Amino acid sequence: VSTQSTGSSGINAEYGEPINMIKFVLSTLCILAVQAVPRPDHLDDSPFFPGEEDYVTPGPTFGARTEVPSECENYMYSWGMSSNYGMAIAHRLHSLTVEDIGYYFGVTVPVDNGIPTVNLDMSPNAARVLPNAPLATYDDSFSSIGLKHLDKILRHMDDKKYSIINYNTLEKVAHTFHMSELWTRAAYYYDLLKNTPVGDEMCGCITDVANNDILPEIELLALKIKFPGITSGAAPGKPGDGAWPINYAYNQPHNDNSIEYRRVLRNFDFSGPEEDVFDRAVEELDDHDESECDHLSNEKAWVKWRQGFKNMNDFDNYQFAVYMHCKLRDF
Repeated sequence: VSTQSTGSSGINAEYGEPINMIKFVLSTLCILAVQAVPRPDHLDDSPFFPGEEDYVTPGPTFGARTEVPSECENYMYSWGMSSNYGMAIAHRLHSLTVEDIGYYFGVTVPVDNGIPTVNLDMSPNAARVLPNAPLATYDDSFSSIGLKHLDKILRHMDDKKYSIINYNTLEKVAHTFHMSELWTRAAYYYDLLKNTPVGDEMCGCITDVANNDILPEIELLALKIKFPGITSGAAPGKPGDGAWPINYAYNQPHNDNSIEYRRVLRNFDFSGPEEDVFDRAVEELDDHDESECDHLSNEKAWVKWRQGFKNMNDFDNYQFAVYMHCKLRDF
């Protein structure tokens, strides 16, 4: 697979030397500023990094509170990772492809890459999560990544079992460009990390998807994409007049005991016949999400979608950059 990168990533290839020099100076200042801050303020209430008296019974995976913070917790703390790390990474992984990795991060990876994604094939009993980012099969006769993304969606526009099950074609296009925005922002931080590489032990924690919440979060996301409303507690799997919003976090607004809910998600068994998984998810992963959003049929609806895209937390793009930095450095 060839990438479009002439530098560190395809999106930076257009910059000239003066811009690169400015970026280098600003990047250096940014890194020095970040290193001067021992603990980001947003971590004060983080369930991953509790205070001295804020511990509960140990859980089975990384992120659960223990009597003494684990080595991974300390590493995550030192690099400023937040309690929503698994959710943030799962969101940005779920539609990533081999070609996207090459374009945005400048690294050519094999098909056997160990980067999990959601399967875009929503056929009954098809695997919901893939262990490797797949080939996108973009049409390389197009030069721009935007047209390659658009072409891939339109080539499947008649397939009702392709991609986010309750989105119409325009919404799938909007979602694809939304993901492109997140990857573009993450690529900036990814380039900065080349000047401050992450250590081996830290990277071991960052990429351990089975024990750092990434895998259960991406499994949950795959269920929500395939069965809209499955965790709503109301007509699971049957979208109403609007499109059920695809929530990327396991959240229960009727109760703020998020630590317990996170433990439920970690312990949930996503294996087995799909019908059984569906029934258990309806019962055990209910987050009372009954809200709906408008389909993209007019300008008023786009205002809501547009604001939602703008509300994405840029710090989560940094967290994804750290994950990609660790995952890609061996390729």
